[in-house]
Amino acid sequence: MHLIIRKIVLASRTREYVDAVLDYVQGSEYSRKFHVTAFSQPEAMMRYMNEQTRASMPDLIVGELEFIELMRDGLDQARVPILLLAEQDSPDGDLPLVMKYQPLSALLGALEEAVSSSGNVRLVSRSGEESLVIGVTSASGGCGKTTVALNLAKQLGRAGYSVFYLNLETLDSTKPFLQTSLQAGSEEELGEAFSRLMYLIRARRSGGKASEQRIDVRSYVMWNEQIKSHYFYPARNRNELRQLTKSDVHALLEVLIASEHYQYIITDHDSVWDERAEALMDRSHLLIWLLSDDIHTLAKASAWMKYQEQLDPIRTGQIQEKSTYVINRYTGTVVNTMPDEYMHTGLYLPYIPSWKQMKEPELLLGSPIYQKEMRRLCDAAGMLQKEYSP
Repeated sequence: MHLIIRKIVLASRTREYVDAVLDYVQGSEYSRKFHVTAFSQPEAMMRYMNEQTRASMPDLIVGELEFIELMRDGLDQARVPILLLAEQDSPDGDLPLVMKYQPLSALLGALEEAVSSSGNVRLVSRSGEESLVIGVTSASGGCGKTTVALNLAKQLGRAGYSVFYLNLETLDSTKPFLQTSLQAGSEEELGEAFSRLMYLIRARRSGGKASEQRIDVRSYVMWNEQIKSHYFYPARNRNELRQLTKSDVHALLEVLIASEHYQYIITDHDSVWDERAEALMDRSHLLIWLLSDDIHTLAKASAWMKYQEQLDPIRTGQIQEKSTYVINRYTGTVVNTMPDEYMHTGLYLPYIPSWKQMKEPELLLGSPIYQKEMRRLCDAAGMLQKEYSP
């Protein structure tokens, strides 16, 4: 069964009602079908909707009349389906209704039917604008690639961009942070989604009828509210990742880009320099190159670049041109000097002591200090203005 996560906005003045619906979704099968953002104040909903891009618009809005009237014109232009949340039937209105007070199972079933019948599995046209691929990379393991990639995805998602977080690590390290709310028994099914997608991609490349099949990536992805991004649930068969070739990774990225759903694709990979890592680096428009203020990490980064230059000086020059160097786990001073002149940097991400013995996974994505510096990084690198051209 394919996984389709629908974005639904729920708007009601009754805070207790909103809380009850959210609690029900969280504890039911609908947690794997819906991502619900709820509002009890019209002004808050207006701010949220004004921050959405065409690519990040919800699949359905369910709200009381005062909420709908505030933004009716904008919603009509964006062609977002609307359901009027009503306490009694009103045949005179021009909007389809859903009864506010009914069993929550029936309410969620009605929402599911409304999304399906609207045909709203949209391919949003973005006027030929291509996704920007941002790679987070390092020459050494343990430099914090995944932490930076997750927080970068969150920062861009919070800024209103549509984001995909692509983790191609052999041993995925994101599970404590991204899959904390999954229901028991769902992992097996979710873990097959990536394998099914790669099968379709390879079949399409091999020709035949499968080559004509359009791939809707949203049937294989999950939404995570913490990083406000889509992502693939870690592949159940880890050999699936080990066997990925450069061509496979390029084809996967092309499918994500061709879907026209994502303005940013944030990539994360192993510290081992295999075909996956090389493909991600080659396809990235911007590389966030993580350094630590220690001689081993700096020497390794320098040695890697020199080795690559011997192999292919043109490719190495291209990598250097699109690389932004960042000192991660910055403590206030830098003791070591950069080993090469091109590794100049004035960008830093702070050391967070509470992460050293972290018990609560959400702390990794909840540090105000780290988020503030991540915002500065995004601003300095031009990400929030999308200055990079494919």
